[in-house]
Amino acid sequence: MDVMVHVHLHGDPLDVVVIGCGAGGSVVAKELGEAGLSVIVLDAGRRFNPERDYRSDRPDFPVGAWQVFEPEDPRRDLYTAGPQGFRYIRVKGIGGTTVVSWGVSPRLHESDFRVRSADGVADDWPITYGELEPFYTQVEYELGISGSDGDERNPFDAPRSKPFPTPPHPMTRAGEIIARGARKLGLHPFVPALAIPTKSWGGRPACVEAGVCGYGCRISAKSSADVTYVRKAEATGKVTILESCVAREITIDSSNRVRSVVFFDGEGREHEVRARAVVLAANAIETPRLLLLSISRLYPKGLANSSGLVGKYLTEHLDAGARARFALPLKNWQGVPVSAMIQDHYETRKANPFARGWLLEVATANTWPIAVAKRVGGWGIAHKVRVKELFGHVVEVYAQGEQLPDIRNQVSLDRTTKDHFGLPVPHIVSEPRGNDLKMLPAMMDSIRELLEASGAAEILDSWSHQPGASIHYMGTCRMGNDPRYSVTDRWGRTHDVPNLFIADSSVFVTGGAAHPTLTLMALAARTAAFMIECFRRREL
Repeated sequence: MDVMVHVHLHGDPLDVVVIGCGAGGSVVAKELGEAGLSVIVLDAGRRFNPERDYRSDRPDFPVGAWQVFEPEDPRRDLYTAGPQGFRYIRVKGIGGTTVVSWGVSPRLHESDFRVRSADGVADDWPITYGELEPFYTQVEYELGISGSDGDERNPFDAPRSKPFPTPPHPMTRAGEIIARGARKLGLHPFVPALAIPTKSWGGRPACVEAGVCGYGCRISAKSSADVTYVRKAEATGKVTILESCVAREITIDSSNRVRSVVFFDGEGREHEVRARAVVLAANAIETPRLLLLSISRLYPKGLANSSGLVGKYLTEHLDAGARARFALPLKNWQGVPVSAMIQDHYETRKANPFARGWLLEVATANTWPIAVAKRVGGWGIAHKVRVKELFGHVVEVYAQGEQLPDIRNQVSLDRTTKDHFGLPVPHIVSEPRGNDLKMLPAMMDSIRELLEASGAAEILDSWSHQPGASIHYMGTCRMGNDPRYSVTDRWGRTHDVPNLFIADSSVFVTGGAAHPTLTLMALAARTAAFMIECFRRREL
């Protein structure tokens, strides 16, 4: 191992180190950079070039397009899991998992911030929807979020201070068919908010409805973090982004303040970077992992872990789904991957034997010829006939349910399994329990009922919750007012260490049933605004 190198930014004192350059870290970096603060961002993955790396223009792209997001050394992403397993899906790289997301960007509901008060389960957030609303709006206008206003809007949406920046996408033919079925059942379908502008935004082109968002957008129409916040962060001249750098420890000084971040670069050389403040935004698995790796005399059980809750209360979304064939041709390879959503089941209903609820969404991704052929069993003529029957006729309906936080679901360190730098890997335990197990059958019943009401010719297959498959990981460093029962305060600052912040979905108290990315980014913008004020007051 080389002698430790001390990294400086152009010889000037460094203000902030941000760990992670995904949805949260990119927002913090851009906001701090525009405020004139010097920032270094570390990310474990590399920078992607959309035109060079994203292969969705090739006829066979469903076969190998995902390979660009896989690490050169598979040991980088090792993890172990509990008895029920865990399918840990993420992209490490500049922009994080936003580069492969479908862009679905709903807000949480007002009730999501007061679940304990409203429904007697889980815990209330230390902030309200109203406090976060200006930051929701701020992020939506940075990204050019498309969505429905007026009569076509989501009737269950929380109050908004401004309309959506860009109009909604047209509902796909598949979405329209499911929407008609939904209305027969008295439900209220709508076109969801998407981080995919319908007109040119931020110097980027409008979406061309190619439907390949899950493999990266070659024309940079989708508002992933790398082509929005990252570009603006670097344009300030105050933000330096270091790719393929893995943080192994956050050190503190004798006065209980963060001193530095120790990390490995892509060649395995060890470095140390000192700063006045550190922001962790590595995701709800890697953020607690790094805190647990950062042991010291003051924090023998992990940094900022006096509560013992670092890594605890891992929360995801309960997922269920079904795929159905329709007799009518759908042209479902065109348009955005999710073009219709239903939130009628979102809130608690007294008639249900469980609290909280779920949303439904209509998906038409992975319906290209090769993708369909790969899913159809057999070979020869029978295979070809079945592929022809299914291609252009298949719709998927997903349910995404609210999992209640449980302290037994957690991220810890597996000290017997090491990554490519010899660091203990995360050990992930996540399984549905109690309330979750009562909700899952109701979620599946709502899917089948919707498909039948929509006129499905046959339901091909269905699936119920697989831990990790939702891709939405939250809650492992929850925020709260009481240091005994939370890791950060209402601003994302750790209770234990005054110059250490967390700006990712780790701070979620509950997950709602809505995709978490927009909320994560709004919270990161709010944390950044608080940090800027702290710097102005010379508290950092």
